[in-house]
Amino acid sequence: MNKNKIKKLIKFFSVLFFFTIFTNNVFAIEYGGFGARPAYPVEGNPRTESIFVHTLEPDALKEDGVLIVNNTTEAKTILVYAVDSTPSTDGGFACKQFSQTKNDVGSWITLEKTEVIIGPARNEVIPFKIRVPSNAAAGEHNGCIITQEKLEKSEIKSGVSLSFRTGLRVAITIPGEIERKLQVTSFVVIPKNDGSFNLQLKVRNPGNVSIDANVKVIARYFFGLMVGEPFGGQYSILREDTSDWNFELFKPFWGGWYRASYSIKYDENKEAIIGVNTNSKLIELNGPAIWFYSSPTNTALMIEITVSLFLIFGLFLYGLSIRRKMRIKSTWVEYTVDTDETITSLADKFNISWIIIAKVNNLKPPYEIKPGEKIKVPPKK
Repeated sequence: MNKNKIKKLIKFFSVLFFFTIFTNNVFAIEYGGFGARPAYPVEGNPRTESIFVHTLEPDALKEDGVLIVNNTTEAKTILVYAVDSTPSTDGGFACKQFSQTKNDVGSWITLEKTEVIIGPARNEVIPFKIRVPSNAAAGEHNGCIITQEKLEKSEIKSGVSLSFRTGLRVAITIPGEIERKLQVTSFVVIPKNDGSFNLQLKVRNPGNVSIDANVKVIARYFFGLMVGEPFGGQYSILREDTSDWNFELFKPFWGGWYRASYSIKYDENKEAIIGVNTNSKLIELNGPAIWFYSSPTNTALMIEITVSLFLIFGLFLYGLSIRRKMRIKSTWVEYTVDTDETITSLADKFNISWIIIAKVNNLKPPYEIKPGEKIKVPPKK
């Protein structure tokens, strides 16, 4: 083994030892080796491990903290700042840029530090305060706390900065006239060129707080069996916004008629907050199923054609059998078996297969007939 390989191995195990011994097992929303998360999550509300959730009266002051984590092997300079939120194109949550004017939660937040140097495999809590204006309207207000690596000029090549930023949602609910309500505005099945389908569901939140909803979209065969697993999950639908989901159903193997349906469950109780429902019965929204047709795959089509041909041939043979039985039933006559006669001797006597005689008379193995027994035989010619 040459010296370069030995050096690389020593460096690798040194870094591994460093992280194993000196890191504090902190996990955060991370990009580019650094990340952030709420410093003081609320017990019993798992959503507060990734977003800040508070209910505050107008003119209230709340102290909190954001935990900055550096999971790299070098020190990093991190910028920390607050901005307002903005809905994304599909109704999801997004953060405004630093340069955009702050009119909501972004302007309520004051950080103790706006820039911090964090050593390798280290973390630091940045305290901040939330001051709610006295004229804050009832309902939910959203903003973001952004963490972004500060790059030195020498690190920026060709005038392009590749600095990553992470955004933590800050959701502040002001008590008062709270409206929690969801409306399904559209549910359609859209065929695609490759034979798959988009099951598109649009849900509007006309209220003044965001709502955690359990969304489920199911595709079924015409006889009721589900096609794969249900689509959906737990989603947060922002206030006064519309969420748009497109669940892709791959081209069904067998083809035929299918039906798609949806179910949306949420807590309508005004006491519910982000991440925590009350004990109230959940409201369920659903609508009529949508029927749609899918052509079979090429393999399925060949199987279906082959099976159909076998069925047609089987029905043809069955039809011939029925016709022959009807003809036999209408033309054969009753015959009394004489002494020493057997089914084979009768077959020779009437010039017909003994198997047919056995079938017509429902004889079972060993196909014995007794003297005096009455059976059906062909008429004498």
